[in-house]
Amino acid sequence: MSKGLPAIHRTTAEAVAKVVGVEYEPWMQDWPLEAADPVRIEKFLTCYAGERDPDHRVAIAALITASLDDAFALSNPSKVLLDRARLVLKNYPDIVEYWSCLDAHTDDEMFHITPWIRTL
Repeated sequence: MSKGLPAIHRTTAEAVAKVVGVEYEPWMQDWPLEAADPVRIEKFLTCYAGERDPDHRVAIAALITASLDDAFALSNPSKVLLDRARLVLKNYPDIVEYWSCLDAHTDDEMFHITPWIRTL
């Protein structure tokens, strides 16, 4: 049974949003989903690599994943980008499990990223 996405505290989301340059508003319930930006995944990966705070790293990993889902909705992201993301996401089994939709069998039950993330 999936545990769901890791909780991201508001202060963490706000701090990470400033670092990576995305929007944050206190009313956002699913900040990574609302702030996702498929054009900025490279920047998010670079910010993740330079981040040392574990809570901030989780928040950036969640933002990377949501942004990749948007990227898969538009086209197929490059292998280089996916290889970099794979190195990040392997550290977050809860995020991978959530987006894998393990009980889903049809496209309408899955996210755009699900087929790729299941390969992790």
